[in-house]
Amino acid sequence: MGMTDNAASPRSALTEPTVRVGRRWISAWTAALFGMYMAYYAAAQIVLPEQAEAVAGDGKVALLAIVTGVASIVTIIVVFLSGVLSDRTLSRRGRRQPWVLTGAVITGVFVAGQGFATTALAMVAVWALANVGISLMTAGLFAAVPDEVPVTQRAYVSSFYSNAVAVGPLVGIALVSVLVTDIQPGFLLLGLFALVLGLPYALGTRGPQLLVAERPPLSIRSTLVGIVAPLRHADFAWAWSGRFFIQLSNALAQVFLYFYLQDYVHYADPEIGTLILVVVYTVGVVVAALPCGRISDRTMKRKRMVVIASVLQGLAGLIMAFLPFFPAAIVAALVLGLGYGAYAAVDQALVTQVLPHPEDRGKDLAVINIANVLPYAATGLIGGTVISLFGYPTLMILVLVTAVIAALTVWPIKAVQ
Repeated sequence: MGMTDNAASPRSALTEPTVRVGRRWISAWTAALFGMYMAYYAAAQIVLPEQAEAVAGDGKVALLAIVTGVASIVTIIVVFLSGVLSDRTLSRRGRRQPWVLTGAVITGVFVAGQGFATTALAMVAVWALANVGISLMTAGLFAAVPDEVPVTQRAYVSSFYSNAVAVGPLVGIALVSVLVTDIQPGFLLLGLFALVLGLPYALGTRGPQLLVAERPPLSIRSTLVGIVAPLRHADFAWAWSGRFFIQLSNALAQVFLYFYLQDYVHYADPEIGTLILVVVYTVGVVVAALPCGRISDRTMKRKRMVVIASVLQGLAGLIMAFLPFFPAAIVAALVLGLGYGAYAAVDQALVTQVLPHPEDRGKDLAVINIANVLPYAATGLIGGTVISLFGYPTLMILVLVTAVIAALTVWPIKAVQ
């Protein structure tokens, strides 16, 4: 079967795609993800904390918590609503492309504009609007995969998502840490990248057009019911649970990494140590994602690969719990990256195979995205409590436990091998 540079074909938007996407489509889709994650993570991890300190001084931690907390709530709401609305979009370019375009513009404008926020209220408001744009892009790009990519190519395509979510933040952090170190130019650069890298997919590809007769009805009641409706399908509910626990495992391993090195490993320079471990982790993700995606597409046995990847990620926590030495932390970072890289590529493909209804792909993937966001919102409370009561070894054991739970939730899924 031939390849195509975009997956559009004269078929219903609600049928399964059969024509493989080509390199140009994959490159454009990956570039949009890369720019989005570069802007989000580099801003959130470097420039936003610097801005919080400049605005609030000693109150920087509280301000940053409010800014990111409000943004998390916005993300959950907007991703869901944009998924619902993109499922009903009749654009000739496809259901998802207009939303990616709108999201790229909003992201670019408000990430760039974040540098001009000089009060706490302005910081909260502008970053919330930036997350509106990021949420629109997320909903559109994730739903594009089941819309435009055949099932036998989805893990391979999803491996580029793994690479984008690992390499994009690293490049962004390097840019605002080394090349552009001032707050305002840093935000401007990140906003520009988010906009420019989002355009090739939004303007250069076409998805299958939804016809008026295929358009699902829309009401407030159906929208609210739509939040929980897919969870009534056992396969979808198990997939949602697995995503929640693997993201919780990954978050617990990474969010407190700086303090783990400082307080438990007693590494001399935890900032440099954290950077080294992030680089090693990224290498692991990139090395694992592509070959695991190819193997999964060739064999169509998703569950086994997800289980192996989950357990591998959990083993990183075991290493960090009982070997408090920096060389061991490097090994753990590599293992964590290999596990998460394999997981992200294959599980993203698995999830697209358990979506209950083709007319609700965007909305249902938005529900899956809640399982991506909630763990990071809860990690601060869970991790902080565990560290204060039991210490870092228990925290890292929890990394293992949650990863094993994620592995166990995959086995009951019946629609996927």
